[in-house]
Amino acid sequence: MKNLKIAVGTVSEPKINFLKEVLNKLKIKAEIIAVEVKSGISHQPLSSKETKKGSINRAKRALNKISDADFGIGVEIGYQKNLIKKYEMLCWATIIDKKEGIISCESHHFLLPEFHQAIVKKGKYLGEYVRDYLRISDDKIIQKIGIIIRDRKPFIINALENALIHYLKKNEFFAINGKIKL
Repeated sequence: MKNLKIAVGTVSEPKINFLKEVLNKLKIKAEIIAVEVKSGISHQPLSSKETKKGSINRAKRALNKISDADFGIGVEIGYQKNLIKKYEMLCWATIIDKKEGIISCESHHFLLPEFHQAIVKKGKYLGEYVRDYLRISDDKIIQKIGIIIRDRKPFIINALENALIHYLKKNEFFAINGKIKL
């Protein structure tokens, strides 16, 4: 039995902390190695397909940089128009191992408020404006929505948890006292 070694295609401290939170919830001990990699997509992906591609690229590139990792993980946030042409926020998480096994999972979607819709429609980078939304009102609901959009935590957690559960189940890993039996 051994701890997993995971190469993560990001140096984003929040994303790494969200991964640690998911691993802790699943009672999996792992060494996480943050790797700075390029997503290979636009800075603000505007489709689920492009967002997924970014997560795949990040997972592959992280695994390629850390040769002794058990697998690579890529996480990408993006936006997509829904049926009524309004943008929704989403996340894709992808796990790729050395055997070319791949699992990609998409998070739930969240309809962006009109404040954010206008920014994305103008082709501006949403990340530069998320704190402005928190200043428009002290209303508790607006504050909660603003924090969700700024931190993206629910989307990242949802996609990571689903990807890890599917990957571990598919590969018949199981944990005993937090250690993975291969």
